[in-house]
Amino acid sequence: MKDRIPPLFFVCLLATLFLAIFYNTVTNMAGVYIASDLGGSSEISVYPMVFFGLGNALGIPLTNPLADRVGPIKLLVNGLLVYTLFSILCGMAPTFFIFNVFRFGLGFSSGLFYILCRRLLITFSPAEKLETYSFFMIIMYVIVPVLGACFGAWIAYEYDWTWIFHVNEPVSLLLAAYFWFLFRKKDPLPLDPSPPFDKIGYLFFFLGIGGLITALTLAQELDWYRSPLFLFLIAAGIVSLIYYILTDLKRSAPLLELRLLKSPLLSYSLLNLAILFSSYFGMIILISLWLNIYINYSPLWIAVLLSAMLLGGAVAYLVIKDLLRRFDPRFTLALAIIAFASSCYYSTYFDIDVDIYHLTIARFLAGIGLGLFLVPILKLSLESYGPDLSTPIFTLFQLVRSCSSSLGAGIYVILWQRRQTFFHERLGENLNVYSPLTTEYFQSAVNRFNLAKDQSQAQLDVFLTQRATSLALNDAFGCMGYILMGLFVLLLLSFLFIPRLRGVQIT
Repeated sequence: MKDRIPPLFFVCLLATLFLAIFYNTVTNMAGVYIASDLGGSSEISVYPMVFFGLGNALGIPLTNPLADRVGPIKLLVNGLLVYTLFSILCGMAPTFFIFNVFRFGLGFSSGLFYILCRRLLITFSPAEKLETYSFFMIIMYVIVPVLGACFGAWIAYEYDWTWIFHVNEPVSLLLAAYFWFLFRKKDPLPLDPSPPFDKIGYLFFFLGIGGLITALTLAQELDWYRSPLFLFLIAAGIVSLIYYILTDLKRSAPLLELRLLKSPLLSYSLLNLAILFSSYFGMIILISLWLNIYINYSPLWIAVLLSAMLLGGAVAYLVIKDLLRRFDPRFTLALAIIAFASSCYYSTYFDIDVDIYHLTIARFLAGIGLGLFLVPILKLSLESYGPDLSTPIFTLFQLVRSCSSSLGAGIYVILWQRRQTFFHERLGENLNVYSPLTTEYFQSAVNRFNLAKDQSQAQLDVFLTQRATSLALNDAFGCMGYILMGLFVLLLLSFLFIPRLRGVQIT
């Protein structure tokens, strides 16, 4: 059966996965334009990324039970059709709230693609090409998000943000037609016409993950614990998640194999995945928002800057296979953490006068870390139990990746905003009528630049905000750097309780 599958089938599988990953970050810089057009503000422009990632996380656990019931190809076709529908709705959204609801639906439908593409790849791929296809699939997780951010910025800046979603629709429809008309009869027979599915468990999983991520994302706008809605979401999320975990551990056919987390190696791998992916998405969104809103970089220049990450990833790609073949995967992971941390600490010296050369160096270092970290983490995860349990391990891997990318984008933006407020207050408290600096500024504004009093006050607030946001960005990257160095120390300690690892295939 594998020999009769044409190479185009695998190209289309990779294209389907490309759509899911690409549209995760497509609103990174375009979100500012979307929020402005639909009645939002730049402070909440990160919401489309967060709720897309949340949809991914909630769709992933459903994939294998549904595929066992109807067949993976039929499920993939239906997923592509639903994905197309939500793409159309995103382009037609009348308000920012409705747009985020549709982004959640888009993420939910595309969450199926991560598991289905791997499952079909293993089912139909020739044995000699399986690891090569799998390696390309993993590399897409680190390269495609940068492409998505650049594409969204270009379309929103040069044309209209609605085209971001409309150009996707014919592609997803063509893929659905290809899989349906040519391969529906080759769909593997369902393993069980009525597989066991924990509906109650999924309901509590939905409420737990959905409630916590939504609460943490909206916390800044809801004013944290002063908001009854925030307290309700947090309480409902924690209670639901605890109940789900306790019941899931006792079931013979659980929704997620949480019992696998008793392996120190798997738990350690997923911890690395969560921290590094959240840092990765935090880096992308913070530098993009800062440059676009406060330093007046156009989205096209920001896209050029982010492309330096692709160059760093290409450099990493040249050496990663050799590193993984010759050394323990943790050696490659250590290099990735060092590259990420170096980028963060280098970014703590940025101010409003930073030039594109220094920005490019920081992004290049991040790109090296980006190209190095994901493959060794996946190898470590699969090594924990071996190939027989690769499917539930990969499901946990994708769930952690989706949740951490969603939380990383939201929490680091909140940290940045709160530090902005702190520095704005601290810098501004010395600007009063008794301050010689303030007096000198107003005299210069009136005498040299012929500004009226209101105009000079407004300009002073602009200067103050720019400085505050720069210092806040330094703090956010500094916090990220400290977390990464803590992760590096944990990696060194891991050699004490986890022995040297042998190589495994990336399937």
